[in-house]
Amino acid sequence: MKDKIMKKIKSKGQPGYIDSKKRFELIMAVILFMVAAGIFVLGLALNKWEKGNIFTVIAALFVIPMARYVTTYILFRPFKSVSEEEAAEVERHAAPGSIIYSDYIITSEKKAMSLAFAVIDHGRIIGLTGRENEDVYDIRNYIQDIVTRRGYDYKVTITDDREKFFSLIGRSGGTDAGEEEAKDREALCSELESLMP
Repeated sequence: MKDKIMKKIKSKGQPGYIDSKKRFELIMAVILFMVAAGIFVLGLALNKWEKGNIFTVIAALFVIPMARYVTTYILFRPFKSVSEEEAAEVERHAAPGSIIYSDYIITSEKKAMSLAFAVIDHGRIIGLTGRENEDVYDIRNYIQDIVTRRGYDYKVTITDDREKFFSLIGRSGGTDAGEEEAKDREALCSELESLMP
């Protein structure tokens, strides 16, 4: 059952990832709740309506994974996915060879932040915030700190202005990536994906 549901979840960084992740987390939490409730009621029925039985313990164990799904759902709840049309527009504006992430959520020690899009170009990471009133400087500093500490020479620019974002991603950051730069960018992308829940 879980495998079928997992196939319907979009991959990290794809348009629709946030909405599909919320659906998955909610469905799994409801399924686990129903299983726990069923086991608990079965235990009551088999033990003359006494709560002190092994079925109660088994039902309680289902609460642990259910809590994880509920927590992840709550984390994703304030965010929404970008549309396919918005993703296509970003793709049209981006410089050739750019790597584009959408529905990009970052969790720091303090809070969860979102980017509607993050574009990785030659030596640059350019992001567009995903919500109004998102702290542009917090996101920029957080990503830049991680990128720098892990040894990548990329400049991070985050904006909440769509026109500025389109202007930035349209300007080529250099020539096509060589083999060394392509490997470096691939490793950076793995790092950036690991920041997403």
